[in-house]
Amino acid sequence: MIATIFDIDGTLVESFGFDDTYYISAIREVLGEVYIHNDWSKYINVTDTGSLRQIMEENQIQEKEQVQEVRTKYGELIRQYLQNGGKCLPKEGAIHLIDKLLASDDYKVGFATGGWRHTATMKLRHAGFNLKNTVLTSSDDSDKRVEIMEKCLFALGSNFQRIVYIGDAEWDMQATEKLGWHFIGIGARLKGKCEFWVEDFSSYDTFMEMLST
Repeated sequence: MIATIFDIDGTLVESFGFDDTYYISAIREVLGEVYIHNDWSKYINVTDTGSLRQIMEENQIQEKEQVQEVRTKYGELIRQYLQNGGKCLPKEGAIHLIDKLLASDDYKVGFATGGWRHTATMKLRHAGFNLKNTVLTSSDDSDKRVEIMEKCLFALGSNFQRIVYIGDAEWDMQATEKLGWHFIGIGARLKGKCEFWVEDFSSYDTFMEMLST
């Protein structure tokens, strides 16, 4: 049995055109014109809660309830965007791949995202993914990506012969290395940076070969 755990943004759904924009908008609507780094790798924990807490700390904002306020506002903005016909497309071949993995007795499927659960679910459903019999852990479960991934694995079960994480960013790769899991990189940001890499999921056979290598 192989545990296959996927990041979401940039990995399964093409959300970069709107995701960061609305996250930053939500932060500024609640916290005002705070300083935000233009490179997410500047944040220790590149997760919705982790980055927000560091933004608050760096801008000397103490009130913790504002994390929940930003989360709520961000959810409203994403919901509005999707309801108004905004695009949130699946990565090519991703829906077919997830459906095949879910139908197999040889794989367990989980989603472990640095995003918040409510918006992650919205994006996956809007893009057309089947979420039945899957596990989703998020920034609601921890500030730290490694812990989010660990909790996803725990929810999937134990006695896996192999654990594979699939992500599109360097922080995904770094978290996987810390856990000692196998990693498959996807998309332009990781091209040439990891041993196993695919542009998208359009070649099902190529991906499945990497999954068991």
